[in-house]
Amino acid sequence: MKQSIITSAHFRNVAILSCVIVLITFACKNSDGPTAEYSFSEQVNEKAAPKEDDASTAQNMVVEVNGITLTQSELDAQMNKITEAIKSQFPPNQMEKAKLDIRKRIIDNFITRTLLSQEADKQNITASDDEIKSAISEIEKKLPQGMTLEAALKQGGMSLEEMRKDVAFSVQINKLMESQMKDDFKPSDEEIKKYYTDNKKQFSTPETVHARHILVKVDEKDDEKTKGEKKGKIEGVRKQLLEGSDFAKLAKENSDCPSKEKGGDLGTFPRGKMAKPFEDAAFSQKVNDIGPIVQTKFGYHIIQVLEHNQPTEKKLDEVKENISEGLVAKKKQEFAVNYITNLKEKAKIVYPTADTPKE
Repeated sequence: MKQSIITSAHFRNVAILSCVIVLITFACKNSDGPTAEYSFSEQVNEKAAPKEDDASTAQNMVVEVNGITLTQSELDAQMNKITEAIKSQFPPNQMEKAKLDIRKRIIDNFITRTLLSQEADKQNITASDDEIKSAISEIEKKLPQGMTLEAALKQGGMSLEEMRKDVAFSVQINKLMESQMKDDFKPSDEEIKKYYTDNKKQFSTPETVHARHILVKVDEKDDEKTKGEKKGKIEGVRKQLLEGSDFAKLAKENSDCPSKEKGGDLGTFPRGKMAKPFEDAAFSQKVNDIGPIVQTKFGYHIIQVLEHNQPTEKKLDEVKENISEGLVAKKKQEFAVNYITNLKEKAKIVYPTADTPKE
């Protein structure tokens, strides 16, 4: 259950890649690569170089952090890239709200990254080439099966160099955080036991059944004659099943449920997911039996239970290590949030009057 301690500070525009990048951990910390080193603060300092006259830069400023400025043009460039990558995920009427959230995240991200990179620079903390390569290798291992790094980058509109800078920053800041942590955050047995007791559902598997069915749909507008004909149809199908006919074949030929394309298979489900009469029948039938006809608001069903799984609960000893790792990660995350908050309180952060965040 390894997790980067800077997850909350690390906002990126690439859906797949961002989820992977934040999984970079202290695994890189023991790399002894003697080659070139990389500091994210170099990027920040490059941005600080004046590209416009002072008056123009001030007018174009979105936020200034300890003398480092994020300009409106830089913000717009990032906004355009992100919105282009996610526009298919939002209905048009929600896009404006999404843009406001993205804008806020970009600004927050700029502030956090600037402060952390400046702090790492003060302490001469850098990321070596070997550490960056190792971290990129970890990213590739976390990609969905069959997806290459190049494909993931293309999908998110990110270049390899941009990703490399992000990875370098992650490695650098993990090293910074590690240098500040004087505690290993190992939870006590009492903390682990309390978490287990308070979150028992997390370690329990409910009773489930794996079932398939054949449905003859009944519409509320159907008259009694039509209902009778449909009842006769389902009874005829059940008779064929009892005589040994193939369930999947009959489902495909007779069922009014989309599941007919899978032989009527509904998969595995717990209680509370199906209509009550259907659920009661499914959870009470013997495995492989052709059950009696069941009527629900959808119509008439024939149910066959393929598997019935009883509820299970993992013992504390089985999950103790995972709980411990999770609590350590949580404590590290809390430490990082507090550390960043302290940096912000000490920093000189300047907004144009109209853009000052409202508490």
